[in-house]
Amino acid sequence: MRFLILVLGFNICFSALYSQDPILVAKASGRPLIDGKLDDEVWKTLPRYSDFKSYVPDFGSPAAFATIAMITYDEENLYIGFDCKDPEPDKLKATITARDQIKNEDWVCINFDPFFDQQSLICIYVNPRGIQMDGRSSSNQEDLGADYVFESKASIQPDGYQVEIEIPFKSLRYQRKEPVTMGFIFERRIQRLSQQATYPPLNPDQGMNFLTQGKGFSFVGIRHYTLIELLPALTYSFKQQHENGIFGITANKPSIGLTGTVGINSQLILDMAINPDFSQVESDAGQISENQRYALYYPEKRPFFQEGKDNFDIAATSEMGFFQQAFHTRQIINPLAGIKLTGKITNHDRIGFLYALDDPFEGTAGDSVNTFINYAIGRLHHSFNDDSYIGAIATDREGSGIYNRVGGIDGRWRLNPSTSLKFNALGSGTVSAPGANKKTDWMGTVSLSKNTNRLSGDFQIQHIGGSFITQSGFLLRSGINNMTVYAAYSFYRDKGFFRKLAPNFYGFLNQDIRSGLWERDFGVGMSASGQRSTQISFFFNPSDEVYLNQRFRTHSFHLNGSSQVIQSLRIKTQYQFGYRTRYVEGPYTGWGTTASLSINFQPFKKFQSDLILNYSDFYQIENPVREFSYLIIRNRNTFQLTSKLFVRGIVEYNSYEKDLSTDFLVSFTYIPGTVVHIGYGSLYQKVAWNGHEYQPGSDYLETIRGVFFKASYLWRN
Repeated sequence: MRFLILVLGFNICFSALYSQDPILVAKASGRPLIDGKLDDEVWKTLPRYSDFKSYVPDFGSPAAFATIAMITYDEENLYIGFDCKDPEPDKLKATITARDQIKNEDWVCINFDPFFDQQSLICIYVNPRGIQMDGRSSSNQEDLGADYVFESKASIQPDGYQVEIEIPFKSLRYQRKEPVTMGFIFERRIQRLSQQATYPPLNPDQGMNFLTQGKGFSFVGIRHYTLIELLPALTYSFKQQHENGIFGITANKPSIGLTGTVGINSQLILDMAINPDFSQVESDAGQISENQRYALYYPEKRPFFQEGKDNFDIAATSEMGFFQQAFHTRQIINPLAGIKLTGKITNHDRIGFLYALDDPFEGTAGDSVNTFINYAIGRLHHSFNDDSYIGAIATDREGSGIYNRVGGIDGRWRLNPSTSLKFNALGSGTVSAPGANKKTDWMGTVSLSKNTNRLSGDFQIQHIGGSFITQSGFLLRSGINNMTVYAAYSFYRDKGFFRKLAPNFYGFLNQDIRSGLWERDFGVGMSASGQRSTQISFFFNPSDEVYLNQRFRTHSFHLNGSSQVIQSLRIKTQYQFGYRTRYVEGPYTGWGTTASLSINFQPFKKFQSDLILNYSDFYQIENPVREFSYLIIRNRNTFQLTSKLFVRGIVEYNSYEKDLSTDFLVSFTYIPGTVVHIGYGSLYQKVAWNGHEYQPGSDYLETIRGVFFKASYLWRN
């Protein structure tokens, strides 16, 4: 108890020492014209924030080119301007492209914490041609699936470029008090120099932890909306499939849906949907499915699930770990209706609740009478000083005579500016079939992380019981005890192409609970960061794994690299070679290669072509015969007619399945929510109809084709 009091006292003193009074923002004398030119009178009298310091590749260096940020507001909107100097503006990497496609270009960014509680950030990006990208970040993991309604314009000047951004307050969730205080970090990326700089400068002792380093800005007289949004959507899908030698209609489905949003107040939002449009504009890219031990992961792209999605994130999860998400919305396949409540109920308390009725088999599931699945997710979150919090979560997936229920707690405690302690503890109860016995088990994780400009490190201990099941989340593996250690130390150079070198080490020690056998997985390597956004890393990986109560060698070598070779060409590659396990009923060790290559070519500012190759093969050891080779080639070509209208074509070839698919789309997005999409897709297979059955053929036969149409309109009060 005495120790706890000392820790609490230290954190209170630390917060008081490092806290600063918010800056009172000057109210705009008039609305600036959003044209990408900072020539309105309102900009001329505002304070200039110009002390931009780098955090990539090193910490604390002045931004290579002068950068100024300005901020003002009126009752309804937030206005932010950037004046970015550049002596060679013709070398700017800035294209006219689709929304959310500018990550590898020059840009400015507003990282802001609307509640100023250091729990999550909204990230608003704009490139020198006014193209937008937006996302949301919690625990320093950014999700670009979020879409916010805002206006942006930019203009390239003889000495650089300027950006104007207008964000309606009704697009945000913020404090229900006066004045309203938000946290901001203004950021600029200079692509060709691989430099990213911020105002306020990031503290080297806190590393890249954006959550705790925002500067407070206060606003007086903001309008507190009772927001009402309606999003009616019309979709139509028509599909034909080749059966018995001719095309037959398998889908001819018009659909009307309605999604509504009610702002109970400026910080608590209720979303409702009836027959919602959850269709994706673009199908998921093909992934290699042969000889995969774990389920493939697909990111969430559907709009309804993005609102308040960060409220359901829990601590001590990782994209590289066995337990990745307590609630993975892609588990909900074909929702018929949904309701969701997210936001803050007090200054320190957040809630999240979601219910969805899912029809995963669209009314047909063999002999099953009731195919509906009910999902209910509840989340509570209480924050303390800095980004510390404690939370609770419960998930419930219910069917006819079956269920999966998971519940538990999680939290994060900021021990000092660079060190945090994270944990989770969850229990599950599952009945997998009507009349089956109930299975119960638990899992827990404790993780200690340190992040400064020099040293990054993690230490984690995790237990996942053999009968722990989460059908609402994303769990790769159960029945394992895990201890993980990771450390990287960065060296910075003043000159040369590579400015940052970071030797690193990681080690996994896993016990397979079912067999009692231990796995060892170690890696030692080096990463280097250089000009033209160049990243190169390699590591040697002596390791083994346990599968079906047997241990197998999995030693391997890994090489990763990416670079903006020239202004119009970006290349990214990954290569892995070594021993591999064949995941079959009688598993055995072989060897093989896994590789990928991504080429982005932008010869014109309105056109880009992406070529992606993924390859995998497997050879036996004793008899060096190749059991399989798997190649996926995906070519995506986009012509951006305007910032809101594009035409896109995708061709994908799968050598293993011998499939060829095409996907064509014309897309118009006025603002997120107000869109029109028209698409056509086909699947070709190397088969032939002989009058009785389909057999392997020498030519490609179109076996599936379909048309897709979507139109929706976002109405706001």
